[in-house]
Amino acid sequence: MKHFAVIGHPIGHSLSPLMHNTAFKLLGLDCNYQMMDISPESLKQEIQQFKESKWGGFNVTIPHKESIMPLLDEVIPDARAIGAVNTVVNRNNKLIGYNTDVIGVEMSLDSDRRKIEGKMCTILGSGGVARSVAYVLIHNIKPKAVTFSALIPEQAHALIKSLGSSDVRFDVINCKDPVLGNAIKDSVLIVNATDVGMFPHVKNSPLPDKGWISANHIIFDLIYRPLVTQLQIDAKAAGAKTIDGLGMFIQQGAAAFKLWTEKDMPVGQVRQELEKKLTSD
Repeated sequence: MKHFAVIGHPIGHSLSPLMHNTAFKLLGLDCNYQMMDISPESLKQEIQQFKESKWGGFNVTIPHKESIMPLLDEVIPDARAIGAVNTVVNRNNKLIGYNTDVIGVEMSLDSDRRKIEGKMCTILGSGGVARSVAYVLIHNIKPKAVTFSALIPEQAHALIKSLGSSDVRFDVINCKDPVLGNAIKDSVLIVNATDVGMFPHVKNSPLPDKGWISANHIIFDLIYRPLVTQLQIDAKAAGAKTIDGLGMFIQQGAAAFKLWTEKDMPVGQVRQELEKKLTSD
């Protein structure tokens, strides 16, 4: 049996085991996927175990997406340019880092790319997944400007610097600064790349004022648990288009699945299982 996992800290909220184990079962693969809570302090030591032949690879989530990079044997150029790894493949006891988040983001935004091109965008957050969103925007969609709303503005500035030169203008606003409202109102796309509103704090929204949202907005919430977040509820009430995080979650997972198994994940059936779980929560 080949083993796979998702590592993070904390890790209890992940639906990755259900997604991948469902796909393994549907395709009749002798594989298993589990959650592993690994603290930042023990990451370097724990990572060595994944070079054993029984491990096919693993996913990486908060807070390890950036810190894991120097611990890997190889990081593919796209992931290095993004500055974050979310998928690792064990290839002949050599750990190779990829970023499949960008695939999930790109597929989620594909149908709206013409509405976003040349317009203003705001990303709430400045962590690993925010990096992936920014990378897709500046390389594939080309908005006019991207504003980062960050709890730690220095982190957002470092993110921007790591992305390199671009024709896209970048701005950084402290998430508690009231001027954020102006950036939201001027933007076509609002992306929630924070954990605000995630289960169990389902009544919380990353926006302090739902009145900032209008029918002109596209609201992309990367949270998938709950399936419909408070931000999406507020956005739908305002007439805005919403994109849930489940599609992005499944597509990035399907890309990782392909890297590990060289097989296509049965995405439709997997989504049915995940929706069933999320609806019953």
